[in-house]
Amino acid sequence: MNQISSTRQLHYDLLRIFASFMVVMLHVSAFYWDKIQPQTEQWMALNLFDSAVRSCVPLFFMLSGALLLSQEGTADLSALFGRRLPKVLLPLAAWSALVVLLTLLRAGPAAALEQLSALPNTPAMVPYWFLYALIPVYLLSPFLKKMADGLTDAHWNYLVLLWLVLTIGVNTVRDFLPLESAWRTVFTVHWTLNVNLIGGYLGYFLLGARLARLRRLPSRRVLWLVSLACILIIAGGTWWLRRSTGAYDESFKSYLHVFTALLSGAVFLLARSYGEARRSGRLLTFCSGLSFGIYLAHPLAISFWERLWPGWMGSTFAGMGAHLLFFAAVLLSCFAGVLLAASLPGVCFLLTGQSFRTACRECNLPSLIKTRGPN
Repeated sequence: MNQISSTRQLHYDLLRIFASFMVVMLHVSAFYWDKIQPQTEQWMALNLFDSAVRSCVPLFFMLSGALLLSQEGTADLSALFGRRLPKVLLPLAAWSALVVLLTLLRAGPAAALEQLSALPNTPAMVPYWFLYALIPVYLLSPFLKKMADGLTDAHWNYLVLLWLVLTIGVNTVRDFLPLESAWRTVFTVHWTLNVNLIGGYLGYFLLGARLARLRRLPSRRVLWLVSLACILIIAGGTWWLRRSTGAYDESFKSYLHVFTALLSGAVFLLARSYGEARRSGRLLTFCSGLSFGIYLAHPLAISFWERLWPGWMGSTFAGMGAHLLFFAAVLLSCFAGVLLAASLPGVCFLLTGQSFRTACRECNLPSLIKTRGPN
């Protein structure tokens, strides 16, 4: 255990854990928007929470880019198809099959067959779209690794700038123009200039690799100010849209908008600033090892708790206290369920994406039993 911990990078483990917690909070919050009166203190608080966690999905892409494009083995096609891709494909297939099975039990064969036939284009649970986007990024990763190894800092900056301008920038400007505005045509990128590859999320993969290579980081004060400013702008912009249009609008919270991109980059660099050159201890290694399984399990956990106690979502129980309690229930049940799955050799890899041998060293019940002494 100590040997494993000493080779892990603290800031990457922190980001994995943080992003996993944030994505659970994001999807728990989604259930409350139509239960809380708009423009109330509860709505404001929920909006602020929701805005603060919007970097969760971009951080997952950035982590993948930072790690994959820094490893020598990424260019090896046999490693891609023999090891890395199955870690995503098999857990996605297993959890999707579990969702379809539950649909069969709840709604009957016709509904289950319809859901099964739609899986190539429609995730079984909405949050699984991230894995659908990650798979083509993985398929491109050997080529991207070869490309990245030959890029100078100037070329890196140019590549990221293209994405920021032609995807993030254009999307941001276009979405804030009135639907009837003639300027929307101007800010709709012609297909010959479109770098919106893989839904635009390839840019976050490359951004993570670029930020991982920065030699000099901005000061922590600057990074904290940028993070807080972006959260306030996202929350304030969402409030303004709700007030001016009368409807809840997530334009400011889009993953492909400038403030989310800035927030994600600042959070990534903050983690580097605090955690680089430090090793992960047992607790961080343990929680980080469970993070992917928690991501996969949390949609079903939310559905479970909603069905177990519909009052979670009732108008009389929709305060921030209930929101946080619901979040804790979902997170703890995911943690316990994934910990159990990681402790069973037959299902460990299918449900967590890691081998039972690795889990026994890092993040399952046998690893806890074998642990001796302090870090």
